[in-house]
Amino acid sequence: MPELPEVETIVSDLRPVLKGRFFVDLVGTHENSIIGALDNVASIRDKKVVTVERRGKFINIFFENNYVMTIHLRMSGRIISCDPGDEPLRFERTRIDFNGVSLRFCDVRKFGKVWICKASEYEAVTGISRLGVEPLNGDLNVSGFIEMMKGRKGSVKKWLLDQSKVAGIGNIYADEGCFYAGIRPGVRMEELNEKKLGRLFEGVIKALKQGVKNRGTSISDFQDAYGYKGKNQELLYVYGRGGAKCLKCESILKRTVVAGRGTVYCEECQE
Repeated sequence: MPELPEVETIVSDLRPVLKGRFFVDLVGTHENSIIGALDNVASIRDKKVVTVERRGKFINIFFENNYVMTIHLRMSGRIISCDPGDEPLRFERTRIDFNGVSLRFCDVRKFGKVWICKASEYEAVTGISRLGVEPLNGDLNVSGFIEMMKGRKGSVKKWLLDQSKVAGIGNIYADEGCFYAGIRPGVRMEELNEKKLGRLFEGVIKALKQGVKNRGTSISDFQDAYGYKGKNQELLYVYGRGGAKCLKCESILKRTVVAGRGTVYCEECQE
């Protein structure tokens, strides 16, 4: 699933492309993907895009009449910017047309969703209202993170993946953040003192910023809005590397399951 850095990459691509353009139409071949948009398509037709923003793993397109189109890529979704006259892309499920540009929502697994809602309602309708703090916009600092995580029970990874606490972290950046922090993802949160919680915060922030800088991690489906892969997969220390040598100490990386997710760590570099 695309995580914060991947969605941020797409949003930063789409913002200059869509801002100031007018919505034309939305057509989908898989109704379940657009069921949240069908009732309000007419409400934004011929309306101008004001901006495009990210919240957690959601893409939000804001219109001049206080409506919002929200897109969630789920497991395998991709948004590709095309010319309106271009042929349909492989696995294209939804076409979103603006004057002069067409967005193609391609989704192998058909789990992605599109909603169109009033600005006063979109957070509740889409589930955005349940998201926790954004980690990269200044709303979260180390002391706030420590306070948030103190007293939590369960694995470190469980709480990093909890979108109601910190929004946008997924499997890739949880594993990489734990490696940077020198903490195993399966360690119980209640065993971490404030110093280790501070290391965990810094490690996760480092992993997320690196992902944004390198325009996302392309291991399976992720592409940016122009159809190009990210570069962050070339810099991963642990994610997806179970059984390979640690790039830091050359020990064999261990693969296990934590919080229901495949997890890789180094027994030597992480405690």
